[in-house]
Amino acid sequence: MTAATVGVLRETVPAERRVALVPDLVPAVGRLGVTVLMEPGAGVPAGHHDADYRAAGASVTGRAELLCRADVLIGIHPPNVDPVRELRPGQVLAALLRPQRIPYLVRQWADRGVTAIGLDLAPDLPAAYPLDAEASQARVAGYRAVLLAAERLDRCLPPWGTTDGPFDPVRVLVVGAGPAGLQAIDTARRFGAPVHAVEPRHRERAAVAALGAELLDLPGLRPVADDRELWEALDRERPAWAAGLAEAAVRYDIVVTALATPGRLPPVLLHVATTARLRPGTVLVDLAGGSEGGNVEGALPGTATPDGDGGDGGGATVIAAGELAARVPGTASRAYAHNVLALLDRLLRGGPFAGDPVLGPMLVTDRGAVRHEPTGRLLMEATAAAGLP
Repeated sequence: MTAATVGVLRETVPAERRVALVPDLVPAVGRLGVTVLMEPGAGVPAGHHDADYRAAGASVTGRAELLCRADVLIGIHPPNVDPVRELRPGQVLAALLRPQRIPYLVRQWADRGVTAIGLDLAPDLPAAYPLDAEASQARVAGYRAVLLAAERLDRCLPPWGTTDGPFDPVRVLVVGAGPAGLQAIDTARRFGAPVHAVEPRHRERAAVAALGAELLDLPGLRPVADDRELWEALDRERPAWAAGLAEAAVRYDIVVTALATPGRLPPVLLHVATTARLRPGTVLVDLAGGSEGGNVEGALPGTATPDGDGGDGGGATVIAAGELAARVPGTASRAYAHNVLALLDRLLRGGPFAGDPVLGPMLVTDRGAVRHEPTGRLLMEATAAAGLP
């Protein structure tokens, strides 16, 4: 690829405060031989003003001109633009696409000849780690989840003691030790809280132990090798896991759920009957929660049940986190910008994207076709259901 111009769009999703490129990294992008265009006000919610970008070497230009000139369009979310009128064949679009949520828009990108790259679809390869924005944003969310729980908790998180008598420590349970769960474990441990984790995957279990947390094994939970085996085990053992988790969760003050893998709906592990049994004052944060659901039944993204006695939550606070990284826009934007820099470096090496072991799995559309197989299947099923050829 010989792209010479990158355009960074202003986010339009409500409550989104991140920006895809921060001023500090504009010079590094420039050293790749790339011109940077910023939409006016793109960085303001994250604390970066247009003058900061100009001082770093970027140009600030209106959306219409940016869309016309940019060879690569960068954002946090899929852009709110008309693929036919505002995009052009051969243009590259990169963001956290989550393509299975937007299959018909993906189809439009393919029909228009746009190459769409999902920064949430990096493969599990060492060379792909610098591009993995899903992981970088999950780590920010895991950190923020513990702070959010501590803020809602009716006690101080560290184990405190006085001459009058000791306070019981705040007990933390983390379900799922992917990037978000591991960061939640590390953050809670740094606060001095005893932490247990539920995690069946071998590599993640080793990471839990390395952070000093204890593994909590549920009935029916046997260690598995990878995500594929995890989902096979969930299909067989989910009722037993849910029952064991229901018994365990009532012993903790903070519960963080983060069991999810790209391309699959998060498994429901905590049901309404379970959350009703949580002790008054308990805080439950569902990091897997999204528009399609999460690990906690019925939790709506971006919402929290109020503290109080009685009610559906039994006096507990249940928080469906949604896009929690957006609440830490400074750190999250900088982490994302490093992912963007790594992506641009990879794009500019040349060669077909489909043959690249890193970029190939991240392709959602390319050369007029939908390359992301799960999204392609959704479109085929919808076409067949409609009786279309």
